Amino acid sequence: NLGWENCRAKGASPGFKVAILGAAGGIGQPLSMLMKMNPVVSVLHLYDVVNTPGVTADISHMDTGAVVRGFLGKDKLDEALTGMDLVIILASVPLKPGMTRDDLFNVNAGIVRTLCEGIARCCPRAIV
Repeated sequence: NLGWENCRAKGASPGFKVAILGAAGGIGQPLSMLMKMNPVVSVLHLYDVVNTPGVTADISHMDTGAVVRGFLGKDKLDEALTGMDLVIILASVPLKPGMTRDDLFNVNAGIVRTLCEGIARCCPRAIV
């Protein structure tokens, strides 16, 4: 039963708390910008294992009401996920030369497994 009236952000103001996992990638960066512009988003957490501080700085300069925080590295996953209402998973490894599709699947399955374990611990009621 997740609806607008049930979502409370920092300061008890209404809005969705959103985490983007894989925020520094080619899809994560423009999606982060779009989520920052969305008036129903009040807290936006950007997580990745590389380049998150730069993306966070760029997005936080946009003049909207959403509070943006960046989280860099595997040890910050739980902090990035705590209390989120919506989690968007974009994190993955691209296909590299010499890599089979099975190899790619196995690597990305491990990434998704780690992220889902974090979601189960820190925000089990979130929409994923």
